[in-house]
Amino acid sequence: MKLLLFDVDATLVLTGGAGIRALNRAFHQICNVDAAMDGIAPHGKTDPAIIREIFHARFGGDPPPAQDIPRVLDSYVEFLREEVQLSDKYEILPGIVEILEELGSRTDVLLGLATGNVESGARIKLHRGGLNRYFDFGGYGSDSESRSALVRKAAEKALNRSGQPIDGRDVFVIGDTPRDIEAGKEAGFRTVGVATGQYSVQQLREAGADFAIEDFRRDRDYFLRSTFMA
Repeated sequence: MKLLLFDVDATLVLTGGAGIRALNRAFHQICNVDAAMDGIAPHGKTDPAIIREIFHARFGGDPPPAQDIPRVLDSYVEFLREEVQLSDKYEILPGIVEILEELGSRTDVLLGLATGNVESGARIKLHRGGLNRYFDFGGYGSDSESRSALVRKAAEKALNRSGQPIDGRDVFVIGDTPRDIEAGKEAGFRTVGVATGQYSVQQLREAGADFAIEDFRRDRDYFLRSTFMA
């Protein structure tokens, strides 16, 4: 049995900046802060970690009050529903539907998510593209601020669903940033870089990916060979 854990943003879909706009609106609503995301690089980070970073950048070094991160997250998710639906640059990335159809039809594969998005945010982003049907479980930013911990959480959920242990060599963490690669390696799993985000194939290899591809359309066969012969 192979377990394939996919990141969401810039791996499965692009939302055209919907998440950034939603966070800016949430911080304006909750904290009266404009352009909260200016200067914040979200790539590969969990939603709670991004919000914590914004609080640090805008209000100094003291930790935010315990209730403020959940309040911002709740506001963010509500704005995200609207921003994703209205985004004119929403895109399912090349080859994703085809590879998920193929993998989803196999009896020797489990598909899951491993994403820094809180679960409700991930589901909103995938809903517009009709991709939620491929993923019954996952590890999310709502499980942990730590990428490696949420990856392990996804693997635990897979074990509960399959009823059989899955060797770490048969678990593949698939993402577009070095943080995805680092988290998968820290969790003891194999890693696949996909150069559909901010990082090149070479940069993802240098980050330690077991292998890296340009996208799932051009490199479908290479991905399948590398995964199922591993």
